[in-house]
Amino acid sequence: YFTKKALRILSEYGLSTDLFEKGRKYSESDIVNYIKKHNIPLPEKLSRMQKNIITTVTAAAQKPVYHIYDHIDSRLLNAYADDKYTLTFWLIKLFAEAIMQHEVFRTTLGSNGMQVWPNASLSVAMANKSALYMPVFKACDTMSIETLYETLKNFKASVKEGRILSEEMKGSTFAISNLGMTGIERFDAMINGNDCGIAAIGAEKEGKISATLTLDHRIVNGWQGAVFMQTLKTLAEDPLFFKDSE
Repeated sequence: YFTKKALRILSEYGLSTDLFEKGRKYSESDIVNYIKKHNIPLPEKLSRMQKNIITTVTAAAQKPVYHIYDHIDSRLLNAYADDKYTLTFWLIKLFAEAIMQHEVFRTTLGSNGMQVWPNASLSVAMANKSALYMPVFKACDTMSIETLYETLKNFKASVKEGRILSEEMKGSTFAISNLGMTGIERFDAMINGNDCGIAAIGAEKEGKISATLTLDHRIVNGWQGAVFMQTLKTLAEDPLFFKDSE
């Protein structure tokens, strides 16, 4: 027979009592040792969030994409970044301005053809333990510096507390994923949802931040992607861009 704790572990692992010899008592440690000896994995049901992630990633893998690898001058970004207006804040401003200058980066592919959106709506990857969320800064090109700051602060709090709404993660055309704070110098990111592309931001090195664009080739061609990258680099080196944003 089995102790209550032993039966609980058997249930968690989906194991039958028939696997064990009759006529003796089995404790929790006996079951744990059996699991280790036979290298049995613990089955875990997929959460709603995990199911959504699997669906999104599977769809992203079907898209014909290409990558552009480059660097952005980080001197002015660092000069204007502080505890309030962080590097992430300025990256959102930077990409929003570049997107407004390049219509194709405000374009998504719908069932009836291309859709060009009037404003820059950016999704930004934010992590909470093992979960990754993509809240959308809708029409962030129209936001004042204070509104953008408050929006970013509120999204960070919502993600940390796990109360982000599904509606808050819809409506973007482009995305940013920043792993620079982890020390990762360069990486590729997968396109989020129906976005036309995503920028993977890496760590700073010698006054430059790596930026890898993953672009949907059905929407953005190579020339358009390259010109967009040049616009980002030019804005990042323009003091007027930062001063006009104040």
